[in-house]
Amino acid sequence: MKKKIILFAALLTLSAAGFAQKMQLGFQASPQVSWLKSSESNITNENIGLGIRYGLDADIFLFDNTRYALNTGLFITNHSFKARYNLEKPIVVGDKEMPTPVDIKYRVNYIELPLNIKLRSDQFYRFTYYGQFGLTNLINISASGTSSDLKLDGSNVNDAIRLFNVGMIVGGGAEYDVGGNTALNFGLQYTNYFVDATTIKGLSEKSKINSIRLIIGVMF
Repeated sequence: MKKKIILFAALLTLSAAGFAQKMQLGFQASPQVSWLKSSESNITNENIGLGIRYGLDADIFLFDNTRYALNTGLFITNHSFKARYNLEKPIVVGDKEMPTPVDIKYRVNYIELPLNIKLRSDQFYRFTYYGQFGLTNLINISASGTSSDLKLDGSNVNDAIRLFNVGMIVGGGAEYDVGGNTALNFGLQYTNYFVDATTIKGLSEKSKINSIRLIIGVMF
């Protein structure tokens, strides 16, 4: 199933590129921090987790004009966050039942497919500045967890993490022209995901991922 999802994601990105009159490709290896925000006051985020997003970045220029682009790509993104569950009843994560309070640190790997509008300035002293706004999509490919009571020790917790998520992405940055068609890409992005990230049995709350990443990449 996961192989089919990965293949579909790759074909979707390549199909979008096929409609472009002009496009620019690049690579990213962007560090990020993530945290969890729950609608339940007794479920709190304990630590901001470090992660990374890496993969193919693509600007598909619209109207044959490099100032307007549809930004997409195909990435692997890692989100990590620690949540404290201080509830009346035990919770079940994976195949482990844990009395609360308990802290659980999640590490989740996703395929990420962003789709947003990127507005670019003219070039000033080799710098081109941009802003972007749109959506990004996550597909869960693996998840592990560790708990403060040691019942989870890097265990597979895929059953506790939702397969699909979607969020709003807002960001900005600059590209520095180093010659030819090559530019260094630096920026900052904030993402607020809309869908409950966890699917823990017996809980009706919503725990949403938020993240901030430092864009580091190169465009060709």
